[in-house]
Amino acid sequence: MKLLALFLAAVLPALSAAHSWIVCTDYLENNGWYWDQAKCRGWPRDAGNPRFDLRYGAFGTQNGYTWRLDGHPWSKALCRGPRNDGRWYTDQTPMAAYYLGQRVVITHPANNHVAAPRPCGWGPDNPDTENLMFVVDGDEDPCCIDSDKLIQIMDMGVSPYGRDQPDEVLTTYPKPGFQNVPAFCEDPEDSMGTYNFTVPTDLQPGRRTFLWKWIRDPAVMPFTTIWEADVFATKAERDAHYLATGRSTEDMWDFYQIHNIVDGVIMDGNDIITG
Repeated sequence: MKLLALFLAAVLPALSAAHSWIVCTDYLENNGWYWDQAKCRGWPRDAGNPRFDLRYGAFGTQNGYTWRLDGHPWSKALCRGPRNDGRWYTDQTPMAAYYLGQRVVITHPANNHVAAPRPCGWGPDNPDTENLMFVVDGDEDPCCIDSDKLIQIMDMGVSPYGRDQPDEVLTTYPKPGFQNVPAFCEDPEDSMGTYNFTVPTDLQPGRRTFLWKWIRDPAVMPFTTIWEADVFATKAERDAHYLATGRSTEDMWDFYQIHNIVDGVIMDGNDIITG
């Protein structure tokens, strides 16, 4: 019994924390270190609900927003509520807008799920199994994760993990997959990770539904987040829409292209920058 109690004490906290979700659906900074809500131009469904408050709440703390396909994953709905554009989006948490060929950055909290040398997080064995982006064919929500309405548009790769990985590999950023969280060791629970995907050039313009699917470990059911975005044929059309709705038309930039990173430390001029 004592061994069982010790096992449960070690495992249950990890299982209970095994979650994440997409916070921003059009973020201006790729491979960023620190969350800044002012850099977010689009949000997922129901982001403005006071229960979650993805925009103004502390990043990574809205655990109730997570959606995991527990129970019957192949028949469970892919989000908390069915599509309702007038309800899920607000002036403070508007729908994103994309253009064909755009490289889109999306953000998520780490929630301890990064393989890193101790004492960061849970050590190097934190897995990453699948990170996929889909667009929905049609205007109605797909029934479930194996729906033929889900069209995969990108595999965002997986992050390296395991005791066989050198520390240098685990601590090198940017990296593919979920664990692209450069400031992880500063805040393993609530630090920001980013992905990026490209809007297909052959996608039909119009209002489209996108879905993120993450499998942390094959033993854990998939996590999903759904959102809508207005897709335009050209950047000029997208920019006109953003200007009309009071949002920036600035191009996405890469954190590593505008900052000098030395041995995992941001060195701009003579200053050391931390969050």
